[in-house]
Amino acid sequence: MPQGGGRERGSRRKDFSTGRVLFILFIICTLTATGCRTGSVSLVPPSEIHNFQGEGSFYLSGPDGAFRFRTGFYGRLTDEARLELFDPFGRLRTVVWLRGNLATIYLPSEKVYWQGEDRVLTSGIFGRELKVSELIRILTGLWARLADEAGWQLKLDHQGQVKGGQRDGLLFALKESFAPGLIPRTIHFSSGDYKVIMKVMRMHFNRHQDDRLFNPDLPTGVRKLEWEEMSGLWKK
Repeated sequence: MPQGGGRERGSRRKDFSTGRVLFILFIICTLTATGCRTGSVSLVPPSEIHNFQGEGSFYLSGPDGAFRFRTGFYGRLTDEARLELFDPFGRLRTVVWLRGNLATIYLPSEKVYWQGEDRVLTSGIFGRELKVSELIRILTGLWARLADEAGWQLKLDHQGQVKGGQRDGLLFALKESFAPGLIPRTIHFSSGDYKVIMKVMRMHFNRHQDDRLFNPDLPTGVRKLEWEEMSGLWKK
């Protein structure tokens, strides 16, 4: 048999195998939508929110430079939050706990931590103090409580939907939402030279959360730093 026929059949088998792999990948992407999309196009919260958790990204620029992280976050409406910051390789870089007026930062690789007033941390990120209760209400779209409890002036569009707000020189703008007037998807914060962009990829509500998530879990032997040391370390 001529050799050319064998090469032709081999080529057809190779094309068929490649096509089958591509088809399988397409089906996986269609069913899971995790690797092919940034999140669901619509996210409707429950009538009453007790807690939430999700994934996203966090971009910060300020006098010290610009930094970008992938994030995992957890929150409770009792003014408790936990943020996990990952580097581009998926390694856990920083854990932040916010509970009332107390903030804790822990760097696992350096085995160091800082603990102090939350306003010290949030002012170094947003340029102005942002309480954990305010951040939680913005992330969950609880606009009435944000205005009533914290005195934010909200900006509405022609349909009466919240598009942003300001308080004491700190501004936020909703660039994208999962559904109009509901959960924000992309939030821009700004104050002077500070700019923060938070993007929510996915969020879940009212799932079981272990209390230990919100309690700083520091291993023995870690070293406590002053804020001056930690402020220049945790972003790198």
